[in-house]
Amino acid sequence: MTSAAWRRAAGEFDQEVEAFAVAIADIDPARWTTPRAPGRWSCAALALHVCRAYEFGVSAARGEGGMRLLVSPVAAWFARSTVLPVLLALRRFPRDAPAPREVVPDAEEAVAFDQPAMVMRLRASSALALQALQDAARTTPSRRIQHAYFGPLTPRVTVRLLSAHTRHHRGGMVA
Repeated sequence: MTSAAWRRAAGEFDQEVEAFAVAIADIDPARWTTPRAPGRWSCAALALHVCRAYEFGVSAARGEGGMRLLVSPVAAWFARSTVLPVLLALRRFPRDAPAPREVVPDAEEAVAFDQPAMVMRLRASSALALQALQDAARTTPSRRIQHAYFGPLTPRVTVRLLSAHTRHHRGGMVA
């Protein structure tokens, strides 16, 4: 683990979290719990989804389980080797990629959060995730975080993926 690589990953992560928090605060409260279109998530659900990804990262970094692999190990290796580097460079996800069930938001839970409360949850869960992933990399260098489509990821790559995920969904907040 190089400290320069971690500083870059952590800095990128913090920037994306803050930009997402600003996007949440800028949403018209009348739009907060209304789905953007039939079959789509509301801004509240989208924000909860991002928080759940961070919270899942905390558990996985602590060795408390990973996502179930939704593709074959060969397909995960291929995606990790070819798709993931592009995704991390662009910091975008494919449009309408299905969310793994572990991070699908509960609609009832989402509407229970107003925007200030969701920003608080976002900041708290993101800080815990970053710390847990850094701790895992430092104390258990062999630790891998299982992703549904990419398979096993290092903690630092997981932070970069969470950054890209956050940036991707920030676009959905303003769309």
